Amino acid sequence: MTFIRQLENPKAVHYTNLKNIILDPEFNWRYVKSTGMPFYSHTFLTRPEGTYSAVFSHYMDHVLLAVNEILGYNNVNYKFFLRSNANCVHADRDVQLSEPHVDHEFPHMNLIFYLTNTGGKTYCEDEFHDPKEDDVILFTGKHWMERPRLGRRVILINTLYT
Repeated sequence: MTFIRQLENPKAVHYTNLKNIILDPEFNWRYVKSTGMPFYSHTFLTRPEGTYSAVFSHYMDHVLLAVNEILGYNNVNYKFFLRSNANCVHADRDVQLSEPHVDHEFPHMNLIFYLTNTGGKTYCEDEFHDPKEDDVILFTGKHWMERPRLGRRVILINTLYT
């Protein structure tokens, strides 16, 4: 069974605009001190646990346009867009792998855009993706990530109900 599907990224206008926004030096990040691997975060659309998702960033329209641009290009349909977050983790000599986890307790797919070319594999079940800048993957299941060897790994992680 395949858990990770690499999508084609046409690097069209909406994706490029969003990438430029997130990688801009003035982009606003929040430090998250987790028990496993601290990271920086920017929430666009909050997690739906509880009652509903809520828009949390004025850049959410850019995210929706970029996601729809890439999913449309790959003929991928979804019913609900449930979460969107930019994450940034730096190379470090501490913990190299995040804790294996499932993002939500309901059926969902994860969609990752890799915005930098620093590596940092994504593992899902018994597969992994060794990313390059502008890669896009769709996956489901228990997953974890590896720190980059150098620089900062910046991704956009989205949750879709399909």
